[in-house]
Amino acid sequence: MYRKLRLKFIGISTLSTVVVLFIVLGSVNLITYRSIVSDIFTRLDFISKNSDDVSQTEDIEKMQNKNITPETKYETRYITVMVDKSGNVIDFNDEHIAAIEGSEINDFIKYATSREVMRGIFVYDSLYYAFLKTDAGDLTRLTIMDCTRNISTINYLKRFSIYIGTLGALTVMLMVSIFARKVVYPYVKNAEAQRQFITNASHELKTPLAVISANTEVIEMMDGKSEWTESTVKQVNRMSELISQLVVLSRLEERQDIVLTDVDMSAEVSSVITSFRSIAETNEIQLDTHIDEDIHVMADQKGLRELVNILLDNAVKYCDEGGKVEVGLTKKGKSAIFTVSNDYAAGEGVDYKRFFDRFYREDKSHNSEKQGYGIGLSMAESLVRMFKGRIAVNYKKPVITFTITL
Repeated sequence: MYRKLRLKFIGISTLSTVVVLFIVLGSVNLITYRSIVSDIFTRLDFISKNSDDVSQTEDIEKMQNKNITPETKYETRYITVMVDKSGNVIDFNDEHIAAIEGSEINDFIKYATSREVMRGIFVYDSLYYAFLKTDAGDLTRLTIMDCTRNISTINYLKRFSIYIGTLGALTVMLMVSIFARKVVYPYVKNAEAQRQFITNASHELKTPLAVISANTEVIEMMDGKSEWTESTVKQVNRMSELISQLVVLSRLEERQDIVLTDVDMSAEVSSVITSFRSIAETNEIQLDTHIDEDIHVMADQKGLRELVNILLDNAVKYCDEGGKVEVGLTKKGKSAIFTVSNDYAAGEGVDYKRFFDRFYREDKSHNSEKQGYGIGLSMAESLVRMFKGRIAVNYKKPVITFTITL
């Protein structure tokens, strides 16, 4: 249990760190990307409007807050192309670009003009270019600008973020692994103390209960049975049952590393059902079963039998008078689906989320004729968890159904 809790703490802490780093670094990358792309198209728009006239000082002054200066045109590598409505190249000016050689210029222009959108970014010969199409009378002006440096900044930031994020996550995982022992130790110590207390208290209580039981038998031998002695015997038996359940539950929690083996669940369920038929008949309860043959699961045989016993006992105990209990076992994919249903007219408005809480009973007064301490379903949940399965409860008037998936 200690190792499992420690690993869970490390996993949750590391996952939380990864999520935070992803959000922070992702936001930084997204903001940077949008800023750089916006800057690219701002420059491209400026170049497109001023490629033939560099004296537009008024426009430059308006755009200085967007990093546009009188030197922008001379710092930027670009090419302008005039295209007719049919897409044929009429003229081009490549004196402001050096990356595209004369032998490549035609292929480059053809590659750029084939874009159907009005603006965008594309890759040519491992370099990045942004393009913008604008109307120029009967022709279309296509301005293509080299933005490799800008995109490289984005890619560098992306790689840097991955390195930093990975290093940060590994560092946190290492630090948490070092201190996890100290963090979970108080919880583990408290849980072990509780289990030890249950075990010790159970042993200590057995002796006075045995004495009370023996004294009651002597009184009955001397004075005969009475409602008082019968009440005493009944309460002693109830207390003995509670102690046994507490010990079993404590041992279940200690068996975290239980070895699971292949168990014929169909056979185990059928065997338990046989022992409950007479109880159901005595209580005038109809017991219907739908058990598919040869369904095997990975579990502990004794634990699986105990699990089925708990659910059937609970169904028969809380079934309405003259009601019906249904037990089903089917195969769904690779999983076995085990269901136990019973009529339970008083089940509306019940807090089913707490059904598996230890010592929880819907009858708050604990004066119900139904004997129990709210431990059985908690034991069932512990067993299912040990078998790496799932247990759920749902209510559809007037039937309550427990479903186990293994």
